[in-house]
This record gives sequence, structure tokens and C-alpha cells, in this order.
Amino acid sequence: MASKTKSKEVQQMAVSATPISSELILVNDVDGTKTQNRYFRSVRSAATDDAVFSVAQSIVSLQTPVNVAVQRRNIVELEEQA
Repeated sequence: MASKTKSKEVQQMAVSATPISSELILVNDVDGTKTQNRYFRSVRSAATDDAVFSVAQSIVSLQTPVNVAVQRRNIVELEEQA
């Protein structure tokens, strides 16, 4: 039996993204089985990923826990353009 599906038309709309904030997250190994996140908020949204990573490397070199990952979270506000 052939399945009948109705296709929905998807309207494309123009959306703009406005940077609101950004944060750096260092994921550190705790004991080989767990990780712990360290958050550094108020990172400038305009900062390049290279600059944020460079700062992360500097922080990691000063801490004792083993760093597993460097993450960046960007918060943007999405607005429909007229």
C-alpha cells in the first residue's frame, strides 16, 4: 500500500540575528569518569573564536585540572525582517 502524505508549504522569511552575549566554557576532567564545567561569562560577542581560544589556553595553563574541551556559547536574538 502506498502511503499518501500531504506536503506542507514552508514559507521562507528573512531573519536577522543580533548578538546578545557570549560565554567561554572550559570542560575539565575531575577523576577520569566525570567532567566539571567552568563558565566565564561576559565574553565580548565581537571577539573572534581565535581570540577566545587563546584566552582559554592561557587560563588552562594556570589551572590544575586536565582540560578536556573548550566551548563557546553565543546567544543571539532572532527577529523577523520586514
